Amino acid sequence: ILPFYLSIALPESWFDKHDEYLRMFRLLRLLKLEKYVPSISLIDDVLRLKKNALVISCYAGATIWILCGGFMYLAEYKDHSMEIDNVPLYGCDENCTMSDRYRNYFTSISYTFIHLTGDFPMVEYGLWGRIVCFFMVIAAVGVVSIPSGLIASGFTEIVSSKARKNGEQPAIVGDDWYEKRYRDLEGQSPPSSPLGPRVDQMQLSVHTFLNGAEDRSEGAVKRSAFSRFGRNFFFGLIVTNVLAVIIESIPEVDRSVGNDKGNFFDIFEEVSIFFFTVEYLLRLFSAPKSRTALYSSWTYARTFFGIVDLLSIAPWYAQQVLMSTGNLNGDEAQVFRIVRIFRILQLEDFVIAFSKLDNAFRASKDVLKATGLLAIIIWCGSSALFYIFEQDNPNLRQCKSSIPLVGSGGSPGCYDFESTTACNAYYPGMCEQTMFTNMPNTMYYVAVFLVGDWGFVDFSWEGRLVCFFLCLAGIALYAIPTGTLFDAFGAVIGIVEEDEEENED
Repeated sequence: ILPFYLSIALPESWFDKHDEYLRMFRLLRLLKLEKYVPSISLIDDVLRLKKNALVISCYAGATIWILCGGFMYLAEYKDHSMEIDNVPLYGCDENCTMSDRYRNYFTSISYTFIHLTGDFPMVEYGLWGRIVCFFMVIAAVGVVSIPSGLIASGFTEIVSSKARKNGEQPAIVGDDWYEKRYRDLEGQSPPSSPLGPRVDQMQLSVHTFLNGAEDRSEGAVKRSAFSRFGRNFFFGLIVTNVLAVIIESIPEVDRSVGNDKGNFFDIFEEVSIFFFTVEYLLRLFSAPKSRTALYSSWTYARTFFGIVDLLSIAPWYAQQVLMSTGNLNGDEAQVFRIVRIFRILQLEDFVIAFSKLDNAFRASKDVLKATGLLAIIIWCGSSALFYIFEQDNPNLRQCKSSIPLVGSGGSPGCYDFESTTACNAYYPGMCEQTMFTNMPNTMYYVAVFLVGDWGFVDFSWEGRLVCFFLCLAGIALYAIPTGTLFDAFGAVIGIVEEDEEENED
């Protein structure tokens, strides 16, 4: 609230004239969310918990950074062969080369820092520069992975310990209502059908065909030859459908097959839809005999498998309805064809993966909430700083070809103005800033920077300092959720495997 009152109390003062920048301080209100979801306050706990290991890893990383910065400077400061974009902020208006970036040791370490985080937005180096980069690729693994692992494990330990102090039980396997209900049904027989014993037998036969029969004495699922054939058939049908979508998108193949009604891909799709529809209806019919469906057709329809089975056929029927009413053109039909690629999710019935991801997310929810808030605060704060420091960076300015790059004959050039606004005031509508033009535009680029992809690196010195911070913050923001989800997913899969082994025993 302080900037607001200062601009009112001191009209025409420095605060009032720079009100646009002071408004950015409103982003600090994000910190008020700390009361609801602790995040930044946990960082100092993590640093204290892993202090000794982090000091050692940071010392090793800093040593590698200083050495590699020196080597890159020696390799590139005379490299006049590799051309780069104009960097007027660094004293080069045109015909710039890599030597303009590596003009001294201090500029060298800023680029080297980005390389050591594993990103190489610049690869147009000379022979010696490439040799140094080769070793930096190897060094980057240790520079990033060691502190990443330490921060991730420390953050998880702190969040888990605070949850235990609050009397909460950490979600080890991330079970929700489905898993709890599934365990409650262990040993229970499926309910009888209200339609009589004949329907009961038909449902049981279909269930056995689709899912096999559980041998409780041996704790294993056994399949008849017919059941194995059906399982392999649907597995092959799913794979060939995915391949058909990929192959059909190749223009040469599409032209050779043709788009006339009744072509090969249309016939194959109709045959596939028939079998997928039959399978979906059979699973709905036999769900009252399936424990995985909680002995309920409605429950099956709401599970991951039920939704995927429905989505694998629904677009085709929607397409037919639109075609029959004349409300579908060629471009829209292409969308329906590409949607078929999602049939690959039906392979989940053969190998468990996506259906357990939600368990892993629930098991990691406390850490993910804290990390998510921390990421938003860093993202918004860094975006504000980049916008303030880089909105008039001449390295990002482009002008019409009629405007000289530098002044001559009394007329100022594109790079002579302190800001793009001043350039446009002199040359109306002829100057353009390509990046960091407003907060939404800046936030887009900073979001990309945070995941470690630096599409632009020729910042001002203030921007480079923010860049250093984002490189370090990006490592932590990537490591914490990645490590947590990895551990949670491993725990979920491990428990599933233990359950299967117990059944076998």
